[in-house]
Amino acid sequence: MSEAEIYQSYAAVYDAIGQARLGARLASWALEWLAARGETPAHVLDLACGTGAAAQVFAAAGCYVVGVDRSRPMLEIARGRARDAGQAIRFLEGDIRDVLRAGAGPDSTALQDGDKAAFSIHPASFDLASCFYDSLNYLSANGDLERVFGGVAAALRPGGWLIFDVNTEAVFQAYHECDIVTYDGPDILVYNQIHYQHDTRLAEGRIVWFVRELDRWWRGEATHAERA
Repeated sequence: MSEAEIYQSYAAVYDAIGQARLGARLASWALEWLAARGETPAHVLDLACGTGAAAQVFAAAGCYVVGVDRSRPMLEIARGRARDAGQAIRFLEGDIRDVLRAGAGPDSTALQDGDKAAFSIHPASFDLASCFYDSLNYLSANGDLERVFGGVAAALRPGGWLIFDVNTEAVFQAYHECDIVTYDGPDILVYNQIHYQHDTRLAEGRIVWFVRELDRWWRGEATHAERA
């Protein structure tokens, strides 16, 4: 499955069990960390934004925010949450490996939210780029990181910041062949089984979830692949 496909059916469950909270915490920490260094970003590019939790934190701090993600269901949730909060966040569907194309930035109104064909970012438009919740680990091919970092470098203004987190090999080794209960509630159960291949540095996470509707439980499953 591609990164977009694995969040096709899991998006609603991801949001319902509060997995987006980590992105929100990291966004708050990033703003505090920058403030301690005299930095106050005005324009933020949030890559792999998911359901928009981090983007909303940035917007609440007064930033102009553009969120990018490949999963349309995740973006639909993000747009709804921003709309309910009265936040003018711009969410674009696109691949973070192709961040920079001419056309969109803080001063551009030419593109519409969700217009995948027109996904583009003006060069030197942003003070901060973020990529949270081990999103970079999903980029498993050689050269993927160079594509992301090259695009971000061009999208940032001189002196701009890129802040991200990743899963290291130690994380995957610690959870190798373990069943991890991600969420256990009265109406939703989610668990993840991780298998890590040391020689390829690739981890496969099999996520299975059960959602109760009245007297029935519905089962879903997706396999996530990450690279240490």
